Amino acid sequence: MSKVIVVTGAGGVLCSGFAEYLAKQGHKVALLDLNERAAQAVADRINAEGGVAKAYACNVLDKACIEGVHAKVLADLGKCDILINGAGGNSPKCTTLHEEYVAGDETATEFLTFFNIDEKGFDLCLT
Repeated sequence: MSKVIVVTGAGGVLCSGFAEYLAKQGHKVALLDLNERAAQAVADRINAEGGVAKAYACNVLDKACIEGVHAKVLADLGKCDILINGAGGNSPKCTTLHEEYVAGDETATEFLTFFNIDEKGFDLCLT
């Protein structure tokens, strides 16, 4: 059964991949991102492959913006069945140099690692 899936941060690499996969499974995908052009590029790829996708500019930290986009998604695709919240995943305050552990990360000071990252950076999406 087809679902309506809303993906925030959908213009990014990881969430665009989620959206593309889900669309190939027959689901309708709402692509929300601060960067509407990035979300639109993903929607264009999905739609070109025969899927159903719609891009929306959305700041997930702005309640009024979210409410406005919610109304558009309802009108365009229907009620949201699944939310994948990937917005904010590429904040420079939360992005380490290495995606996996590299020897020496635990003592590094000249770049961000999982050992020296400032936990306040993770609060960015909560304020």
